[in-house]
Amino acid sequence: MNAQELIKKSALIEKALQEQGLQEKAKPFMSDNAVIKTEELEKTLKEMQAEDRELKVGIIGRVKAGKSSLLNALIFEGVEVLPKAATPMTASLTILKYANTLSAEVEFYSPKDIAELKNEHERYVREFNRIVEEEVKKQKEKQSLANRAKEGLKNFGNMLNRNKNPEAAPKENILSDEEIAKRAERIAKNELEKDTKLVSSHDQYEKIKKSGSLNTKNLDPRIQANSLQELNQKLLQFVGADGKYMPYTKAVRISLNNPPNLKDLEVIDTPGVNDPIASREERTKALLKDCDVVFIISPSNQFLTDSDMSLFDRVSHKEGLQEIYFVASQADSAVLSMSEVEKSNQHLPTAFENAQKSLSSQLNNIMGALIEKYPNQREIFEKAIKNGVILASGVCFSMHKDFNNQASWERSQKTEDYHNALRNLRDSYPDAFSSDDKSKESLLFLSNMGAIEERLKKAAQEKEEIISQKLQNYAESQANNLHSSITQLLQDLEEEKKRVKNADISAIKEQIRAYQNLSGEIEIGFKDVYVDFIDDFFINIGNGLEKTLEEFIQKTEKDNENQKGKEDEYFNKKVKQDGFSGSVARFFGQAFSDEWGYEQKQFYKKVTSVKAGAVVDFLIKMHNDCEKALNRSADSFNTNFKNALYAKVLSRMSEIIRDNSLIDKYAFKKKRDGCLRSH
Repeated sequence: MNAQELIKKSALIEKALQEQGLQEKAKPFMSDNAVIKTEELEKTLKEMQAEDRELKVGIIGRVKAGKSSLLNALIFEGVEVLPKAATPMTASLTILKYANTLSAEVEFYSPKDIAELKNEHERYVREFNRIVEEEVKKQKEKQSLANRAKEGLKNFGNMLNRNKNPEAAPKENILSDEEIAKRAERIAKNELEKDTKLVSSHDQYEKIKKSGSLNTKNLDPRIQANSLQELNQKLLQFVGADGKYMPYTKAVRISLNNPPNLKDLEVIDTPGVNDPIASREERTKALLKDCDVVFIISPSNQFLTDSDMSLFDRVSHKEGLQEIYFVASQADSAVLSMSEVEKSNQHLPTAFENAQKSLSSQLNNIMGALIEKYPNQREIFEKAIKNGVILASGVCFSMHKDFNNQASWERSQKTEDYHNALRNLRDSYPDAFSSDDKSKESLLFLSNMGAIEERLKKAAQEKEEIISQKLQNYAESQANNLHSSITQLLQDLEEEKKRVKNADISAIKEQIRAYQNLSGEIEIGFKDVYVDFIDDFFINIGNGLEKTLEEFIQKTEKDNENQKGKEDEYFNKKVKQDGFSGSVARFFGQAFSDEWGYEQKQFYKKVTSVKAGAVVDFLIKMHNDCEKALNRSADSFNTNFKNALYAKVLSRMSEIIRDNSLIDKYAFKKKRDGCLRSH
């Protein structure tokens, strides 16, 4: 099938899926089979046919496979320009090109990318909490049951052994709530580790949160440097494990003006196709389909895992690539295994040859099995066998280039691995490392960079033929991928049809009745708990307000006391005169004047005075303070009410349903908010 026929067929399938409303259902099958949209397909085929285009070389492999070390050796003459990735999240998508000046350009995650990470982070937390909750419940039930059983056995044993020492009985291992929780958290973490993508998203968003809010729009994405060492130092900020901007870095494009190996080449170092960042994964897939030559890097001590073979399947079967080379990295580890040291009698070239033969045999066996299983792809598998295995070590090449500085290796954390590796190699192969010259020669031999350079040189020489063959193979692969995805979609639809047709109607009806009964029980339970909650909540609110008001009154009374004063008030009062004369005068005064026998005397008394203006001011202040307190209570009322209602009702629902997996807590929250808004 030629390019035009493929484009036409792709457009027809796209149209049919749209008309039948099957686009969403078909999406997983299209993705698994590396099928791209017609518009993108047309663009890709056009670019493949462009004249004088660069040969694109893909470097793929899992994290810690040794990709960075090999690239640093191959492209940067052993200088560590590309930092080693510690996790899938520190592995940036890197594109290397030849240019007139040394520079780099950084691409940051978009707000949409970060939102996707946040969603996955929240999903991780939900799953983690769910597993912990289940495990805690399971462990407590198990412990309770076991303890009851042990208690019964213990009582029975005591009856049989009344005369024996009770301290001789073994002590029960009872876990505390804290120990149960910690064990549950370990189980949850181990369970979630199986989903690398989810864990990486969680870890990456944690890094983003810790780095604080960073507006990448204000950052200059361009990096200028005068040397590779300076470029490395500047790149560390963006792609280093502890780099300030690492959590936000999506891809780096590096332009180099020196390495002759990059002439007419574009090298793509990918973080893998199981990327936590959906947009970066799509970019990786898009770049992989454009590659003409691919090197799959796999550690020699874990050679060709399922992950490696999945990558091989994608680039060979789904992308139509035939120029694929397997590189067994970390050759120094391979020759340092005890079996290789003993078999070779500590002869380095023999050990290297034995290790390479062993790895090649492993590759041949895998490809042989694939030929039997997929005879239609025989040509691809036979080509892989023919290309063989390249055993190499980027670290050994860097050690070779930096050998004159070996005295400082042990003092630097960055080169401490060099020091340890060289010491182990000297111990295992004393003849090969008996002098500095021999050591440098042996390190260069172990690096085997010449074998990779030879493959690149060969690919550059056969560029036109490789590109032409790639175009033809890609068109055929896409046609097969389209056919496979539609076949799988039809099979899925047929199975769905059978499921509906063969469904046990009586069982479904019984399930519906059970859910209806459960619904009624939930409704009654909800009403009961809601009424009790409302009564308790408003009683508590009333008590709280009364207490607050009482505190204000007490405070105001105290303040008013401070505004009172004491002063003397003077007054005159008629009093009896003392002595005999006073008595006589009062006697005759009854007939003549009631003033006789009395006199006016001045008295005073202490009077409490109140500053009325100050009291009024305090009463106004009390009113304002009360108003503010009530406003604060009203502001927090909505949140407190919602949260308390959610906790109370959800707890009752859990008691009724007894299966937390049937309760959508987030949908329940939305329903609660909707009900409260409507009231």
